[in-house]
Formats: sequence, structure tokens, C-alpha cells
Amino acid sequence: MDPEAYFTAMDLPGFQLLIFAPRGTGDSSRPPTPNGYRIAGYVEDLESLRIHLGVDQLTLYGNSHGGMVSLAYACRHPDRVARLIVTNAPPRMDDAYRAAAADLRQRFAETFEDGAERLAAADAADAALDTDIDGGERQLQFRTLIARYVAHEGPAETALLDRLCSAPMNWESVSVMYAEMVDGLDVLEGAEKVAAPALVIAGEFDVTVPPAAMRWIADALTNSRYVEFSGVGHFVEVEAGPLFSETVCNFLAG
Repeated sequence: MDPEAYFTAMDLPGFQLLIFAPRGTGDSSRPPTPNGYRIAGYVEDLESLRIHLGVDQLTLYGNSHGGMVSLAYACRHPDRVARLIVTNAPPRMDDAYRAAAADLRQRFAETFEDGAERLAAADAADAALDTDIDGGERQLQFRTLIARYVAHEGPAETALLDRLCSAPMNWESVSVMYAEMVDGLDVLEGAEKVAAPALVIAGEFDVTVPPAAMRWIADALTNSRYVEFSGVGHFVEVEAGPLFSETVCNFLAG
């Protein structure tokens, strides 16, 4: 997704936030082949960015796929990470992950009046996105799909989802990312070497990345704190804005 649209809701008073466009998004060029969308390529880009900035260590924040990249980078370059914040990022997609996701979908359907309806519509939209449809229809289907990313769709959530769906989207990368994940990718390999303080954040009703998966990350890192925001989904920085900002800023301040 477009990084500028994705992170417009981030509010961290007192800290400078550097948002970069991952390969194939924003002004960043696409890799020569689709294989360039595998995690290793993103890790290389992050290390290149660190070198370009001329700093010894990075403080990283990653949400969703960005959280996977941050974790993979930290495991490969543990001495280059000062602090690490990971929000709603799947460390792997094994049978345990699928079982946890199925359980949470059931809770989502039972808890929210429109939960089952939203999930069914999202599943249908997901199937439609795998077909040959034009750009306008693709945006409409994608908007239906990501309605499941939030627990409650209030004005702030609607604004974010609409913004994401109207911004440019790199569809080429999605199939490569998903194929690598279901093929056995585990971004926690080497996690025991990561000594940097880590904040691991989950949304109670994130049906795309269940909290159980975030607890696996917290357990694998040697110096981590796990926080679960109640009543919210994937975009905790929007759904729990003030509390999210306070939690992250306190962590960054040490």
C-alpha cells in the first residue's frame, strides 16, 4: 500500500518519524523481477537506508508486512537495531497460525453485529481480487476486503480505509509475499540474538494477524514487552489513537 496514505495517522509527539517507501511503492522503483518482493530484498533495502543515513543503529517501527521486514532485519542485523516496535505482523503462517486466525474470526463474527456479514463480504472480495478485473472494480473490492481490518468503522477508520483504497497499490507484490509466507517463511529465525528493547503490539480483534501470533513474537525476543489493545483490529494507531501514541512514546523515551 502507499506509505504516505498508510502512516498519516501516526502521531508520536517529540519524535521524528522517517517514513520510507518500500520497493515498488511511492517513488521507489520496482525490482527487476517479482522475486525481488521476497523478504530478503526488503531487508537489504533497510540496511542500505541505514548506511545512507550514516547511523550505527535504527529504531524501527513496522506494521503488518512492515513488521515482518523489521523483525527479519533485526534477526539478521541485531547489532544495528536500537529499539524495535512491531504491530500486527505475522511471524509465520503455519497450522497454529491458521487455527488461531480461525478462532479469532469466530469471535469477531460473534462479537460484532455485522461481523459475520463483513467477513463473508471480505472473503468474496478476496476471491474477486484474484480474477481479471479493471482498476476501478479492484479498488471497490479492496475496500470491501479491508473493512475486516477494523473492529468498529467510525469516521477516523473510514477516512483511513478510503484513503488506502484511493491511493496507488502495488498488486504485483502481493502474490509473491503471500507465496513466500505460506511456503514456510519464519521471520523469527535468529530472534534469540536480538537484544534490543522491543515493544510488541496486538489488536484484540485483528482477524488478519491474531494476538496469539504476536505473543509468539514477544516470547521469541529476549527483551520484549507485549501490549494488546482491547476492542480494536489491525490499525491500532487509528482505532486506539491516543493510547497507542502514549504507549509508543513512553517506550521510545525508555
